[in-house]
Amino acid sequence: MSVKPGIPGLFAFNLIVQHSFILICTLLFHTTLLAQDTLRQPYITINGYINDMPGLMYNSITDDYEFSNQLHNRLNFKWQPDNPFSAAFEIRTRLYYNQSSAYISEYASGFEQDAGVIKLSKNIFTENHLLFNASVDRLWVDYSKNKWQFTLGRQRINWGQTFVWNPNDIFNTYNYLDFDYIEKPGSDAIRVQYYTSETSKAELVVKADSSGKPTLAGLYRFNKWNYDFQFISGVTSDDVVIGSGWSGQLAKGGFRGEVSYFMPKKDFLKRDGTLAASVGWDYMLKNSLFLQFECLYNGNKPDSSDVNIFGNNALKISAKNPFLSDFSYFASVAYPITPLLNGSLATIINPHNKVYILVPSLDYNVLQNLDLSLIAQIIGFKMQPGNLSTLSMWFLRVKYSF
Repeated sequence: MSVKPGIPGLFAFNLIVQHSFILICTLLFHTTLLAQDTLRQPYITINGYINDMPGLMYNSITDDYEFSNQLHNRLNFKWQPDNPFSAAFEIRTRLYYNQSSAYISEYASGFEQDAGVIKLSKNIFTENHLLFNASVDRLWVDYSKNKWQFTLGRQRINWGQTFVWNPNDIFNTYNYLDFDYIEKPGSDAIRVQYYTSETSKAELVVKADSSGKPTLAGLYRFNKWNYDFQFISGVTSDDVVIGSGWSGQLAKGGFRGEVSYFMPKKDFLKRDGTLAASVGWDYMLKNSLFLQFECLYNGNKPDSSDVNIFGNNALKISAKNPFLSDFSYFASVAYPITPLLNGSLATIINPHNKVYILVPSLDYNVLQNLDLSLIAQIIGFKMQPGNLSTLSMWFLRVKYSF
């Protein structure tokens, strides 16, 4: 572990987190030994899924087709005894194939990327057209008693209110287009929550990561006029942030939104801040047709070149920069065609960067624990005036849950 001079507080915090991870691993290993007697130990639960997802991508610029396949397995272990403590360990492994060996070397760094204070993602091997990765994205211990709850370790801290883009989610922003990662990423953090009533709470979170720059923020959430309101403030690696969010009902539909303002810590009074805000509304008709709309304003002004467009959609998103710059619009419609077959169509438009995305999908419940999905992502963008280029990705996913 590398330590920067002059920050003993962060060094101590990193030591606490690392030793706590060792403690959690020891605890979970001990309870795994007890799992041989799970009939008499119902507080130990194991579940997960395995899915296989072949994909075909077409690039209209190069007129090339590319075949890939991902075998994805997830295991979730949870320990919940009859006392205030609980713990969890969750790991996913992915065996990825691409017909182009050049793409494997490019994907390898992305698969192994881990922003946590301890690197818990490892490429077991990369060879020719294959890549095998194992990642631990949940590893925490929790203590809850009366109105207090303390959680230490890699955990999901969800402060977002809207569905697609989350300017309030400053700890572990997720990518809407990463549909095969429903659990979403976690953060290495200490989280303290105090429930002031049945509908309100205050929390404080300290997050450490590989950059050596901690994020410290607090949230207060309460209910008023049948709306849930929240206010956040804190310090991220580069900015001071303040924000607010809400969720409730409007015109018999769900109405939610969030807004955050990021002010750079360096030259705090001399530089302009960045505003990010999203607002959404959803409504279900009597025939079960579900409509959803959302709008994002991203005050960042990055270069809108082709590389940044796809980089933004992949690994560079954050609460401060949740998508492409300026205004983006999302709309989707979903309908249960039969009790076992669901269809949906979503679209994202960013006029400023001339980007258009279509996401059609069909989901079929073959058996109780077996699902079949056909999902596409069709991305159109104008690299030159009057010339629309497309990147089409089609996936067939077979998923078994246990």
